[in-house]
Amino acid sequence: MVTSRITNRSCSFKMHEDALHVDCSRRQLTSLPVTWSADVVWLDFSHNHLSFLTHLSHPHLTHLRHLDLSHNQLHGTLANHTFAALHQLQWLSLHDNRLQGLQAGAMAGLAQLTFLEMSNNQLQLDHNTYPPGVFSPLTSLLELRLIDNDDRLEGEYPNNVFTPLSRLQTMSIDTFSDTEFGSAFEGLVHIRTLHFGDHCKLKSFQNSTLAAFRNSSLEEIYLNANGLTAIETCAFCSLPHLKVLSVTNAFVALTVALEALYGLQYQTMELVDFSGVQSIASPVIIDKINTRYAKNICLSRINISNAYIIRVTSTAIFDPTSLFMICLQDFDISQNKLVGDRTAFLKILFLYKRLERMDLSTQFVYSIQKAGWGLGETRMQTFQELWTHNFTNLSIQVPDNLTFINISTALQRWGLQYNRISIKGADNMKTLDISYSWMPRCYGTPMGLTALETLDMSGNYCYNVSDSIFDHMPTLRHLRLSHFHINRDYFRAYAWRLFKNLESLETLDLSYNNFMNVDPHMLRAQRHLMKLNMAGNRLQSLSVDLEPHEDLELLDLSHNMLPTLLPHERQVLDTLAATHDVTLLLRDNSLLCACSNLDFVRWLWTTSVQLDGDGSSARNYTCVTDTGEVSDTHTVMMQYDFHWRRCVGQQVLGAVTAAFLLQMLALVIVYVVSRSWTHLRYAWKVMKRLRLPHREHFRRDAYVGYADADWVFACLMLPACLEERHGVSLLLRDREELPGSIRAESIVEHIDDSWKVMLLVTRDFARDEWACGFTVQQAQRSITDTMPDRVIVVFMDDPARLPPMASLERLLRMVPERNVMYVHKDTSPHDPQWDRLAMAITGGAAYRE
Repeated sequence: MVTSRITNRSCSFKMHEDALHVDCSRRQLTSLPVTWSADVVWLDFSHNHLSFLTHLSHPHLTHLRHLDLSHNQLHGTLANHTFAALHQLQWLSLHDNRLQGLQAGAMAGLAQLTFLEMSNNQLQLDHNTYPPGVFSPLTSLLELRLIDNDDRLEGEYPNNVFTPLSRLQTMSIDTFSDTEFGSAFEGLVHIRTLHFGDHCKLKSFQNSTLAAFRNSSLEEIYLNANGLTAIETCAFCSLPHLKVLSVTNAFVALTVALEALYGLQYQTMELVDFSGVQSIASPVIIDKINTRYAKNICLSRINISNAYIIRVTSTAIFDPTSLFMICLQDFDISQNKLVGDRTAFLKILFLYKRLERMDLSTQFVYSIQKAGWGLGETRMQTFQELWTHNFTNLSIQVPDNLTFINISTALQRWGLQYNRISIKGADNMKTLDISYSWMPRCYGTPMGLTALETLDMSGNYCYNVSDSIFDHMPTLRHLRLSHFHINRDYFRAYAWRLFKNLESLETLDLSYNNFMNVDPHMLRAQRHLMKLNMAGNRLQSLSVDLEPHEDLELLDLSHNMLPTLLPHERQVLDTLAATHDVTLLLRDNSLLCACSNLDFVRWLWTTSVQLDGDGSSARNYTCVTDTGEVSDTHTVMMQYDFHWRRCVGQQVLGAVTAAFLLQMLALVIVYVVSRSWTHLRYAWKVMKRLRLPHREHFRRDAYVGYADADWVFACLMLPACLEERHGVSLLLRDREELPGSIRAESIVEHIDDSWKVMLLVTRDFARDEWACGFTVQQAQRSITDTMPDRVIVVFMDDPARLPPMASLERLLRMVPERNVMYVHKDTSPHDPQWDRLAMAITGGAAYRE
């Protein structure tokens, strides 16, 4: 008698709807159990070491309906009457074994079987493997899976083997290079789905390949055939009920595949999937000739991604009379190589009334042409209009059912340069991906996206962002702003205003934005935040207050410059981890394992917060010791007592030394005061009489020095941005000099009458060594001990590309770094740089602090 040998743990039993379910999977069993305590209806014996089948005739197995024998070591030929006692069996899986054949009566007794899985064995499609009549008992079978068995390129299907399966609806079967479904399949009149697997060996789809299914109900065909090189025009003519055609990764041009839709004209279909269909030697241009058959199909979804398309003509996709344009709901043309003006594809949003999803993302060839939307009435404003504030409103009408748009990397150099963007019909829009689109401006305030849940704007160049851009997205749950290229001070000054209306936000990605700190309370309105990603920045502290975020599950601080986490930050994380799982990612930081940081190292090994990696490696990070040596937290923790005693000794020695030095310093001070008492009293009286200059002592706030060629910017832009918006009074020579005044004398007089001196440095300024050089020299002389920050230098061109100017180089050595700024001529009037410039002029002592 063969008994079961259990080397791992026994099977698990549970009752489900008064029926016994037994799970014996992954127990390293070599045979089925001999005895059972009750009737079993569901048995999982997968992932064991079963090499032959016995004990299937046990009385308690006669009611078995589900049997999983997959991932075992069954081999050889499946014997007659193996399952004869299982009269009620409905589901049987034998896949991932080593079966090589079936005897004619192997399926006897399985009249109730509806599902049979024998994939991934060694069953060749011939009469030796499948003798005639082997499937005759399977009168109720609905699904048969035989793929990944026969790896031969040449062969023929056995006759009269599949004929008895008259009720079969789904078949997964291997193919040969010249497969033709002959008379052996004509009896499958109820077949609905054909799967040819992910390794289909079919070389050519001929007109006669599927002719045997002309009288069937075949609705779906799936194959992944990287060896398919040809499809004849009438390959699908015999399939009047076809709803889904998925031919992926075939080595054939997309135009050939589209020609094969000839036999499906005037049918209603759910999906045509030609993704990955391409011939490397033949880039594809789709025109109205290629799409003449597709236009006559009422098609819901089409996928032509990764098909080496370089161009699609407007006549190919725009034909108001076509069924294609009337019926299409899902359009995927991603991962191609479209060149030229791709903005024309956005017209699909206007003309395809039933469209629900559009994916135009990831076009691998960039052609920077025709920036903007390219939709006629919504063209970009000219440079002059932008500076004169003549922004217009933009209105876009999209299909009412639209839920998903992905145009990541598809468009270049377009931006939200409108004050108000109204998107009509977007009440069902859930996902919008406009990442990596080279957006240089994000001025606009989009309206109408009230149902939007996911927005991805990563990888753009929005150095100018309107703080109201998210004001009308109340349902936004996932926001990605990675690689946003925004001013690194923006999140410190304006982040709270930017996010304040996103109260439903759950995921926020701010990674790789190069900021050093942020507003600690910028996310105080996001009470449901679950995932926060701030990786890849220059953070030296956590910065964000985590206390309001009771649902936080993931905090990514990797690839920053963190030396430690402060005690209150650790306490907040421990409090969150006490209620639910919390993950903290800290890899690639500048962690310290010095004396001041030993408590943090200990916390890493005691906290319940989940860290990077698994096991002990999750708590081991590279760190730097007091002596500058590179170590790791695991090594420091193993030697914790030694490090603690060393650190305490250093602290005691430091305290004693400091006390001694303080005593010596007190003695020196007493000695100096006693010897110089009269001089100190006199110096104090002199300092009390000194009167430091103030802004109100001067006639104007700032004298502006500039080249003659820059008078338009100085006399028009500066007054608009500084005088009108910030109340700064400027002294401009072209606006205020009296006729006949001597230029050199007037420059000296103007500087003396002004609280600050602002120099606009451009290429023309650097070349004018006499006039502008004199202004620089006088600005340098105006710097005194009582007014050390009197000069402000504003670079309007790249300093590296300016001609050398000796006087300017000397001046820059005396000007504080905070008074050197960069303002381009195309900088928006709303840019935070103007606020900083106005504060530099008017701030005085408060600004210096």
